[in-house]
Amino acid sequence: MYRIRFKSVRFGLISFFVLLFQSTLAYSFSLGTIKPDFVLLLVIFFALYKGQKQGMFYGMVVGIFVDALSGGVVGINSFGLGCVGLLCGLLKERVYINHFLTKFLVGLAACLVYSIVYYVLGEQFFRLPGFFANIDIVIGTMVYTSFCNIFFVDVLDRFVIDRSTSLL
Repeated sequence: MYRIRFKSVRFGLISFFVLLFQSTLAYSFSLGTIKPDFVLLLVIFFALYKGQKQGMFYGMVVGIFVDALSGGVVGINSFGLGCVGLLCGLLKERVYINHFLTKFLVGLAACLVYSIVYYVLGEQFFRLPGFFANIDIVIGTMVYTSFCNIFFVDVLDRFVIDRSTSLL
């Protein structure tokens, strides 16, 4: 039987570097105006391993850092990533995390939830363009981020999760 231990210090360092990478160099992975959201992938990974409460808290904290580093409207990313952390945390015991389709479909659903929350809040409170005004960018980002999730989860799994076998 596997005993899974989450290496929090390593994950914290990876989170710091991913936040810096997302705010500075993520454009190097862009396809036109479409770029993957690696911070969203961190929240998905964390919530799937830690659960809904910790996933929501982590999403909100990381969202505050994203808001601060991006110079955009403060609070939208925090609320959106918190929602994603909560919903992905609900899936903790219900999905097999290392399956190819799980990685893709959970990433796709999380991107959809995040985009809807982001654009609805932005349109209602901050006069940002709506969800359907940017539908081509939203769909492209969803698909691109979901494909990146397939590989990103494997990399994080290798560096953050410690699996040790034990006899009962």
